[in-house]
Amino acid sequence: MELHSLRYFVAVAEELHFGRAATRLHITQPALSRQIRGLEAELGIELLKRTKRTVELTEAGATFLVEVRKALQQVESAIHMAQRVARGEIGALRIAFTASAMHTVLPKILKQFRDRYPKVTLEMTELCTLDQVDALRTEIVDVGFLHPPIEAPFLKLYALQGEKLIVALPQTHPLARQQHLSLKALAAESFILHPRYEGPILYDQIVTLCRNAGFEPDIVHEAVKNQTRVGLVAAGLGVAFVPESLQSSGLTGVAYCTLVGESPDLQLAAAWRQQGGSPVAEGFLQVVRQIGSVNAKQVFATD
Repeated sequence: MELHSLRYFVAVAEELHFGRAATRLHITQPALSRQIRGLEAELGIELLKRTKRTVELTEAGATFLVEVRKALQQVESAIHMAQRVARGEIGALRIAFTASAMHTVLPKILKQFRDRYPKVTLEMTELCTLDQVDALRTEIVDVGFLHPPIEAPFLKLYALQGEKLIVALPQTHPLARQQHLSLKALAAESFILHPRYEGPILYDQIVTLCRNAGFEPDIVHEAVKNQTRVGLVAAGLGVAFVPESLQSSGLTGVAYCTLVGESPDLQLAAAWRQQGGSPVAEGFLQVVRQIGSVNAKQVFATD
């Protein structure tokens, strides 16, 4: 049984006239009559009573009409739903992000995506860069916002606007009142950094800058999360390099100073798998490219 046969039957049942139904369906009357006879033969029942002047539904035909309308409506709904999924208008998207991303460009991206695709469910998870790479590899998340460079040939990275790192000091520190500091002024301080495995490029950049300033940094604590490092700073355990956006977080007991001269950079990128992107992910990445992009053609190398 084909769908068009059911649609032909509905047209005849509603018009109760083969000529008008044929005109409505843009087919010839004889062709329509053959389709209805074929449907009745397939079902083994009479759906219509025909005379030279009238067409009426049989009792079986009237019952069949009710159910066929339901079936056709369900089919149309299924088609519409499938088309929306194919366009990325319905579905779910799993996003991983670092704290820095949420303090910078990510909220604007999320808002525009939500305005454009309100039926898509967003699942948000805060993860460090290293954990995001693993989550993308194992397909636990679809898109990540992380800090390159990374070694992950299976990923595509799209550069977003990064930020400078600034120095967080205990609020009672003698240098806390200064707005600008040279790195050399911190030579005698204890440093709180992220673990090297979590971001080796940035870690080595910080150590190199300290050495260029004439001292070896005394690293007394390592912590993955910015908030943890800032908490240790507030406790008076040392100084830390943190993203400049963290100044607006409202954490107490901490003062922030910018560095004079060369300072570490925290790069940011959107990351997704090279293969197997969903329509929802494609729609999201279109928004990523439209806002927050440093350069529409700039892509980090991943190998």
